[in-house]
Amino acid sequence: MISGFFGKKPPTDNADAATGNSEFSPDKAEKFFVHARVAQESEKYEYAMGLWLRGLQQDPRLVQGIEGYVQSASHFLQSPEGKKRVSKETRNAVSGSGEVNKFLSALYEWTMAVDDKSSAASWAIKAAESVAKIGAGDVGKWVAEAAYAAARKDPKAKKDTYVRLMKAADAMNLPEIAVNSGEEARRIDPSDGQLANEVKMLAAKATMVKGGYEKTGQEGGFRQNIRDAGKQQALDESSRISKTEDMKDRVLANAEAELALRPEDLPTLGRVVTALRERGKPADEERAYTLLMQAFERTKIYKLRQDAGEIRIKQARRRVSEARRMLETAPDDSIAQSVHETERTALLELEVGELKNNVENYPTDLRWRYELGKRFFELGNYEEAIGQFQEAQNDPRVRGKVLHMLGQSFLRCDLAEESIETFRRALESSEMTPEELRDIRYDLCCALQVVGETRRDLPAAEEAEKIASQILIQAIGYKDIKARREALKKLVAELRAK
Repeated sequence: MISGFFGKKPPTDNADAATGNSEFSPDKAEKFFVHARVAQESEKYEYAMGLWLRGLQQDPRLVQGIEGYVQSASHFLQSPEGKKRVSKETRNAVSGSGEVNKFLSALYEWTMAVDDKSSAASWAIKAAESVAKIGAGDVGKWVAEAAYAAARKDPKAKKDTYVRLMKAADAMNLPEIAVNSGEEARRIDPSDGQLANEVKMLAAKATMVKGGYEKTGQEGGFRQNIRDAGKQQALDESSRISKTEDMKDRVLANAEAELALRPEDLPTLGRVVTALRERGKPADEERAYTLLMQAFERTKIYKLRQDAGEIRIKQARRRVSEARRMLETAPDDSIAQSVHETERTALLELEVGELKNNVENYPTDLRWRYELGKRFFELGNYEEAIGQFQEAQNDPRVRGKVLHMLGQSFLRCDLAEESIETFRRALESSEMTPEELRDIRYDLCCALQVVGETRRDLPAAEEAEKIASQILIQAIGYKDIKARREALKKLVAELRAK
């Protein structure tokens, strides 16, 4: 069950052991923060770090304390003194027992691990786990989002890293971060069925939390979330699949108003982007792209960059469709032909760039390599396609399709024997449909025909003729199978006569 700590006071046993208080004290925290700001302005960054941390011991729920500490730590690391570790006194500012000190200690280690992304991610997860236990409100959200970004930067990120963050975010009632973390864990280990079910449940819970459905009938439940008819209308309109233009305008205006109040809130940004893309005007797409890229530069969360790239791809596909319609009306027009080819090539090159980024950021998801290989193939870059397909063939979900494309790539590179062997392996794949298997048999037939013609190889020609005959019996109108069958029949007769 999703549980949130927002607004709650921490349990007594989680209180700061250094102060002995059973409740957080924002007033005491602010006294430390005042001195920390003065120290930071005086460029006494290490001293400021200690003051921020001591203030956060008094109340770790204060975002200004976290942001102030991070800023001081950043300045310290960039200063000449930053080449050395901070003093023992500063490190001891967060020594002691209790979840608050565990959180602040992890935060300290996290900010100091600037040159080790794996260590930074490890400490970030520990910080998220600790902050989830102390009821730190908006600080919890700040930490969870930053920890997710840190994990994404870790070149050695493990499944357990994301699973731990998923659980911590769930405990803090941050469903989007929990679901995103769970999805990253699934990409690393797609075979974990239990994890897949947990992520599905989290996604369902996230939907319920957004609507407040889990509290329907209770005071402060769903009715509280939609207190007046205006809010009810906005909620209804934003959730409709089919919207009028006026509805789209209102949904966008409401989302923009929310974003103005919370400009760095990623869920709110997501609603604005969705509303912009649904309305779909050229200026809307450009604004959605800009918002996503700005958020990516701020957070380094790659999914934002990926979504921005999808907007550019959608625009390019639209231009290809327009060029295709122009070509269909004037198929012999050289200008129409040139425009269509130019737009098609531009789309493929754009997709190659985006897919390369996906491969880099999701190295364990081999389906991105499969898609990248397909774009290289369409561009005629067959050797580059082969490299991607050879990597992607290790993914059992697309193995048959990958081997089929790999075989075609070998054939285009005049490697007929290699293509024959690859097509045979593709035919052994259990996930292929009857139509896909027929396509593979046809390409195997073509490869065998090449060997029969160039090497004057009778067995290859005979096998090709047999395959062509089988396809002809099943579908006489399939591609050029009738003419190919006749050509193979003549080839076999010619080779047997020698």
